[in-house]
Amino acid sequence: MKRRDENIQIHGNVTIGATISFPETAETQAPAVLIIAGTGAGDRDGNIGKFRLNLYKMIAEELINAGVITLRYDKRGVGETEGDLNKAGMWDLVSDAESCIDYLRNHPNVDKERIFLLGHSEGTMLATALNEKTTVAGLILLAGAADTIEEATKYQRELLYEEFNQETGLKGWLLKKLNVAEKAEKNAQKIFSRMLESDKDVMRVQFVVKMPAKWFREHHNFDLYNAMRKISCPVLAINGSKDVQTRIENVYKVPNLVNGPAEVHVIEGMNHILRKQEGDVSIQK
Repeated sequence: MKRRDENIQIHGNVTIGATISFPETAETQAPAVLIIAGTGAGDRDGNIGKFRLNLYKMIAEELINAGVITLRYDKRGVGETEGDLNKAGMWDLVSDAESCIDYLRNHPNVDKERIFLLGHSEGTMLATALNEKTTVAGLILLAGAADTIEEATKYQRELLYEEFNQETGLKGWLLKKLNVAEKAEKNAQKIFSRMLESDKDVMRVQFVVKMPAKWFREHHNFDLYNAMRKISCPVLAINGSKDVQTRIENVYKVPNLVNGPAEVHVIEGMNHILRKQEGDVSIQK
C-alpha cells in the first residue's frame, strides 16, 4: 500500500521532531497509533547511534499497510527533538508522549475515538503512565508489560551473574575467585541508593559515567501496578521467549491487573528488539 510521510514538529515542553505517516485509503479519517520508544537515545525510527535497527519504522510500515495512521518521534536530545535525555525524568518522557497524543487528537484525518498507544520496552511503562492522564482506545505493550525498571534491571543483573557462574576455565576461576558477581551487585545497590538520595537530574559515577538520577527516582516512585489497575481500555501485551531484558512471564500478569479486556502472547524465538533469535541468547551480547 502506498503511503504519505510528513516530517513535523510538535510543540510541548520541548519541540519534538516526529514523522506522521498516512495510508492512502478512501477514508477521510483513520485510526492512529502513537509509537513510544524504549530506553536509550533513540531516534524516531528506532536507531541508537551506530545500531541501525529501524525497529519503529518497520512497525509503522506494517500498521500503515493495515490502514492505520502512525506517529513516531525522536527522544529528547536526539535528532530534531530538543532537550537533554540525561536530564529528562520519566514524567518528562510521558509529557512528550502526551504532546504527541494532543497533536493526533487535533489532526483532521485522525479518528479521535480510535487513537492507540504502542509502547516498546520502557515505552510500555510510559504508555501505562500516560493512560492515567488521558483517554485512549487501547494499549499495545511490547517486550515489557507489567515489568518495572527496577525489576527489569534486577533480572538483567541476575542473568549476568548466572552467566558469570557458568564460565569455565581460567576466566570462570577468576570470576569466582574475585567474587565479581557479589562485588558488582554491591556496587549496583550503592549507585541506586545514591540516585534515590540525590536531588540532581544527573549524577556522575567514578567521575566519568553520567547516570540519569531523576529518571531513576521517578521510575522508582511510580506505582506501575496501581496504574495498570486503572486501565479500562483493551490491552494487547506481547513478549518474546528469548527476551533477556524483561521477565517473560510478567506478561501473564496483565489480564489480572487491568480492568479492561486483555490478550497476551509469548512469541517463540523472539528477542527484545522483536527479531527472531537463532541459537542461545546471552545478556552479555
